[in-house]
Amino acid sequence: MMIKRLTLLIGMAVLAACTATVPIVETKKETKPYVYIPEEYVSISCVTHGTGYIHSFAIEEPVHSGPIGGRMAGGASCGGIIAAGYALPKTWFPGMKVKVRWNRPIKGVDSWHEKTTNIMRYGEAGTITVHFFSNDQVRVVSSARYAPESPKHPIPEDALIPPPEEQ
Repeated sequence: MMIKRLTLLIGMAVLAACTATVPIVETKKETKPYVYIPEEYVSISCVTHGTGYIHSFAIEEPVHSGPIGGRMAGGASCGGIIAAGYALPKTWFPGMKVKVRWNRPIKGVDSWHEKTTNIMRYGEAGTITVHFFSNDQVRVVSSARYAPESPKHPIPEDALIPPPEEQ
């Protein structure tokens, strides 16, 4: 009888050990806090500085949590303003980068180029102008008051050498 009780107690202890709960470790997904950045919808244009004909171009809207990554907005050849509704932060902040794509046909064959560049410092959001220079150098500026033809535009229309790229 003693052996039966001992076997029963050992059996219950083994079963109780099997049903012991293991603590559940919850892994938290790290999320970045949402920061609202006011935007202004602006037009875009482009200027060539001795680079020849640009058939079409597009720039990617900046994503505020990372360097690049919004929708592409673009237009036809340089020289006009495209009312594209490009979303530009109202206030410039360091590290604003955009990806620029452009097509410069060579002997009738499409020749697409792409470069990521900084948006130059601006005080007030305005028309985005993409400036194309030789050797596939690109500068992107925003000017609320001055067109590329104006001497007060950040990059003069007759410039052949791009200004230094700001960080």
